Amino acid sequence: MEITKGDKNSEKKKWNLKTIFMNYSVYLVLIVLIGYFSIANADFLSTYNMENFLQQIPPVGILTVAYAMVLICGYVDLSIGYVGMASGMVGLYASNHGFPPVVVIAISLAVGASLGTINALLIKKFDLPAFILTLGTSYVIKGMLGFFTDEQFIGSDKEWFNKLAKTPIGTDVFKSNALIFVIVVIIFAFVMKKTRLGKYTYAVGSNQEAARLSGINTDMHIVKVFIIEGMLAAIAGLLIVSNLNGGASKDANGLDLFAMAAAIMGGTSFSGGIGTIGGAVAGILTLQIFKNGLTLMGVNSFLQDTVTGLVIIFAIIIDYLKRKAGRQS
Repeated sequence: MEITKGDKNSEKKKWNLKTIFMNYSVYLVLIVLIGYFSIANADFLSTYNMENFLQQIPPVGILTVAYAMVLICGYVDLSIGYVGMASGMVGLYASNHGFPPVVVIAISLAVGASLGTINALLIKKFDLPAFILTLGTSYVIKGMLGFFTDEQFIGSDKEWFNKLAKTPIGTDVFKSNALIFVIVVIIFAFVMKKTRLGKYTYAVGSNQEAARLSGINTDMHIVKVFIIEGMLAAIAGLLIVSNLNGGASKDANGLDLFAMAAAIMGGTSFSGGIGTIGGAVAGILTLQIFKNGLTLMGVNSFLQDTVTGLVIIFAIIIDYLKRKAGRQS
């Protein structure tokens, strides 16, 4: 049967529409959500809500950027939330004991980098599945935090530490933690697009053996990615603890899965090699705006979790369909 030119154009058009939906659905959903909640609830665009939203998004947004890098490299990390919280709590402890700001931040970053290194070395040295290994380390870190804090909230004694995430930048709506988030996004969007580190990350995530044969030291590169992830988690942890004027181990609950879901929703493939920092940021903005809008509309928190879970499942299905389409093309 001969395919006419019109049929070819029609098929091409359908494929283009399908491709557009697959690749840019998160941006379309983000625009629709902003439009809907702006109309449905007058408080959505209020100064108070914008200030509250911009205080909540930076820590989990930074974790999402970190998680996107790890996913693109072909790995997962279920300990990222507790790595961040441990780093933040160590920073809080150092601050309360009189260490200067630069030293406190350096200590927190060192803790995050060390925990990231441990995860990477265990995964590569013993050829362990990252999913199971990081699940185990998350419980170890959670248990240690609970032991040393007795599961109690530990407050901050230093004013500078409390202002780390809450110093207004020109306006009360936009504060220092939002600025830090923007800087992190810009830096790592550039890193992933324009630097050797970013190109190697995509190469390793796409085909680790091929990357190794092409001359990339894949083991060392994976360690580097986990170190960077740990340091980004530490920044997020510091912002969480600073924003709350203290912290407890439970403050990290669910952050790892939320960041992973946001990255996947933004187009990062669970199987590695595909994704962008911009897409991951769009993913976390979509999830946070969705939750914020439901809260303003008075939706029961349990129903919020249910609906958010359905959105995450939808994002994973889209990821599967994109990978299936890629295999068939």
